[in-house]
Amino acid sequence: MFIDADCHIAANPAGIGIGIDELLRWMDQVGVDKAICWPMVSYTREIAPDNRAIYEGAKRHPDRIINFGGVNPLLGIEEAKEELTRCIEEYGVKGVKLNGARDGYYIDDPHLSLPLIEMIAQAGIVLALHCGSNDFERTHPFRIAKISEMFPDLPIMVVHMGGAGRPALHDAVIELAQKYPTWYLIDSEADYRKVLQAVEILGAERVCYGSDTPFCPMKFEWGIRQVIYQELSDEERGLVLGGNMARLLHLQ
Repeated sequence: MFIDADCHIAANPAGIGIGIDELLRWMDQVGVDKAICWPMVSYTREIAPDNRAIYEGAKRHPDRIINFGGVNPLLGIEEAKEELTRCIEEYGVKGVKLNGARDGYYIDDPHLSLPLIEMIAQAGIVLALHCGSNDFERTHPFRIAKISEMFPDLPIMVVHMGGAGRPALHDAVIELAQKYPTWYLIDSEADYRKVLQAVEILGAERVCYGSDTPFCPMKFEWGIRQVIYQELSDEERGLVLGGNMARLLHLQ
C-alpha cells in the first residue's frame, strides 16, 4: 500500500491550490493508493472550509483519502477548540496538523498550542507538526521534544523533518528522534542525504514518504523517492512508502 503522508487540499482552489478531484488524478498518475490530507489554507487563514472539503472528500473516497484536520489558534483559541472538536467528533479525523510557521505561533506555546495538543492527545489521534527552518524558532525540533515530554504516548508526525528552509534542522531532528520513539519523520522537502541517514540511524520503520503536494507536485516527488530509496530492501521500501503510515493509522 503506497501512502503519501503530506498533501494539502483547498476548499476553493486558486493559484497552485488543488481540490480532492485533482489530487486523485495526481495519485492515479503515479500509483499512490492513499493520501493524508490536511488544509492548504488561503491567505485569509480561514481553515474551517478546507477541513470541511477534506471531510467531504474522505466521505466520497474513503479508500483513497485519509482525513486529517487543521486548526489555527491565532484565529482565536476558543474558535480553534471548537473547530478541533468538530474535526474530532463530527469529521472523525485520524490526526490534526499544527503549522506554527505558516500561522505564526510557537508550537509549544502554553496558551495557544498546548491546549489544542492536549485535546488531540485525549482523543487518541495523531499530531502532525510542521518542522522547518523557514520558521526556525517557532517550529524548532527541541519544541517538539518538549511536547513529547509532556505527552509521551502521543504519536507525532514531524513534517519535513527539519527541512523546508535553510539551514536545515535535519541533524537535530534525527538526534532527538532517537530519544522519542513516537516520532515519525515525514521526508517531504528534506535533503535526500539526511533522509537516508535517518533510515540508517532510526530504521525504515520511522521514516515516511510525503510529497507536500501541491507545493511540490506529486509526480516529481514520487519519482525522486524511487531513486532515493532504490537501495533499500523491498520490505524497507514498503514501510517508508506507506507501511509505516498504515500501521500508525491502523489501516491494515
